[in-house]
Amino acid sequence: MWLTRLPEHGRPFAVLASRPHRLLQSAPVALPDTAWVRRAFAALVGQIGPETDQMILRARASGERWVAGVRLFLVVGLSALVLALAPPPGWPQLSLLLAGGVVYAVLLAWLAFQVVEGWVPWLSCAADVTLTTAAMLFVLLRGGPEAVTHTRIFYELYFLVIMSAGLRYDWRLCLWTAGLSILEYAVLIGLASGPLDLEDAAHDGFAWASQTVHFLLLGLGGVIMAAVAQRAKRLRLMVGVDHLTGLSQRAPFVERVDEELARSRRRSAPLSVAILDIDGFKAFNDAFGHLAGDRALQLVATRLRAAVRKSDLVARFGGEEFVVAFPETEVRQAGLRVEHIRTELARVTVQVARGEYRQVTVSAGVGSWPADGATFDAVLARADSRLFEAKRRGKNQVVAPETSFVDPPPSRDPPPENSPEPVS
Repeated sequence: MWLTRLPEHGRPFAVLASRPHRLLQSAPVALPDTAWVRRAFAALVGQIGPETDQMILRARASGERWVAGVRLFLVVGLSALVLALAPPPGWPQLSLLLAGGVVYAVLLAWLAFQVVEGWVPWLSCAADVTLTTAAMLFVLLRGGPEAVTHTRIFYELYFLVIMSAGLRYDWRLCLWTAGLSILEYAVLIGLASGPLDLEDAAHDGFAWASQTVHFLLLGLGGVIMAAVAQRAKRLRLMVGVDHLTGLSQRAPFVERVDEELARSRRRSAPLSVAILDIDGFKAFNDAFGHLAGDRALQLVATRLRAAVRKSDLVARFGGEEFVVAFPETEVRQAGLRVEHIRTELARVTVQVARGEYRQVTVSAGVGSWPADGATFDAVLARADSRLFEAKRRGKNQVVAPETSFVDPPPSRDPPPENSPEPVS
């Protein structure tokens, strides 16, 4: 009997065997959650990939120029000092070597100041590491085993090169410099203990076994500077971002617009600017408090960021005022796009209390280069005057040079049931 029935259920075994799929469905296998793995992988790819933030790219270029200036100053100064202290018989060869160092520093300075390409920092760091290794090799060849002490002094220059890599705000560059330093230093050790046959140097601590600590220190220095560079990058981004809305602040925005304006001059392309202001924001703050006002600013900033292109520039200029720059965009097209943005923002409702909402609207003025002025300040002033005109006409509208949107259509999405009339 026990062969035909299950004791715990009392059902015929044949019946259960005829429906195996139900048994499988009754005990599903719980798969592990791998969402965090995908998120971590996406974050890693984002960190390894090329940098696209213009603020960080400008900071890296500035760091490269600073390092190039310091490098040139040190090479020229040290060359003059060495020539002043060196005995006259060794001047010819030494002068040739120092002249090569000066040419190298001048060339890297020219690249830093004239060539804005992503490969320049990688090349300059590799050149600095190679120059340090070449100096150590020169001392070994000229001084023999007794020059080991001097090579240990030159070894510390590797750390200066690794630290200078951190000034480019790129953790990858720090690891690249540290890895190259370890590789070239290993080659130097191999030459010292092999082809150069510096046996006394090996007994004096220049052997492979005694250099393990040096390799570890170079690797640790690269990891530490990579962490410092990544932290400095995040702090740099935080400096130029409005903490409430996540938009750019005024100073970095103006810097970016000046770059776009220079590009527009070179290409003879237009550049349009719009100023948007939340209607009745002071009264809204007074009536519902600053927390509700902050929520309104955050919602408007989120919708505004989602409504523009990646190539457009958006910033919070202060208070309830936002500015958008449209590179290579005619003023009429910019006016139509701002009207679309105004319509989208008119659908924003802000919760001011439990179950109570208020609608916010914006007015906007549009200006363009070069029609409204030769500088960004001139264009901004014209856009601001049109914003004032939009307020005078009744708010919740856009005023542009060629198109005035007066009587905008109502929102197709009605506010919640408890939402009263828009705040004006």
